[in-house]
Amino acid sequence: MSEESPVIIDAATGEIETLPPTKNRRYRCKLDTLADVKAEMAKVYREARSEQLDPAAATKLVWMLQAVGKVIETGDIEKRIEQLENSLGKK
Repeated sequence: MSEESPVIIDAATGEIETLPPTKNRRYRCKLDTLADVKAEMAKVYREARSEQLDPAAATKLVWMLQAVGKVIETGDIEKRIEQLENSLGKK
């Protein structure tokens, strides 16, 4: 998202024009924990606020990040329940 985009210089005016990012570049970020998801949401928010990212696209990305966060949270709860059940079963 905030990776540097390629630019082109207009020979007639000398103005710098940012080229759209290529579609085949894959964006990577760490989303293993809720803290990672939170950081990515904050990044999307800042990019939308600074008009680097279309607000409609930002909304979709944040919605997807919320889904990832719920999966992480559910997995954590499942592990904790399993640990509790195992500790109760051993007594």
